[in-house]
Amino acid sequence: MITKIPDGTLVRGSSSAVFLIEHGKKRPVMDSSSFYFYKLMTNKIIPLEDMLLRPYPLGEGVTAASGPWAKCAPATVFVKGSGSGIYLWMDSRLFPIQSGEVFRRLRCQMDEIVHVPDSLVRSLPVGHSINTSFFLQHPVLNGRLYCSPNGHIYYGERRMLRKVEGPMVFSYFQWSVDQLIYLTQDEFIKSPIGKPVLS
Repeated sequence: MITKIPDGTLVRGSSSAVFLIEHGKKRPVMDSSSFYFYKLMTNKIIPLEDMLLRPYPLGEGVTAASGPWAKCAPATVFVKGSGSGIYLWMDSRLFPIQSGEVFRRLRCQMDEIVHVPDSLVRSLPVGHSINTSFFLQHPVLNGRLYCSPNGHIYYGERRMLRKVEGPMVFSYFQWSVDQLIYLTQDEFIKSPIGKPVLS
């Protein structure tokens, strides 16, 4: 399985097609309405040489038009129904975010949240609540940036921390220090370590 490009990265080759890299595959974003429905951002699209994109097998299309949510939606996305509850969709489950304090710690912004029907929220399986002690009890969340107590930066992917190898890599993937979740020493020790993110 290809691990060079982190899951959740938007890429574009020489054509106009935009792909979402997830689980070693390139998932085509099917149309502009799907792109904006899932709160994807044009300034996060990474230009990629075709020779680097070609080895990734084609995955399920990302679409808001029809089809089962688990197949059509990004693998990791914040969602909300008509109520006040906000969830992280990840690992084919909804993880309820317990409080505003936790929401802020995850560095989530309101413009990241995808609004979905209540019937969809009710139909999806639910995972553990994300509370203030979550990182002491469970692996890290996918798709977020983390800072260890010694100042090293990591990316959460497949419930593991992938070390970001240097500022050039950090800049290449259009990441920002405003996205960093600061882990305590105890939280960091609990977190499995995966392969580093290289340029």
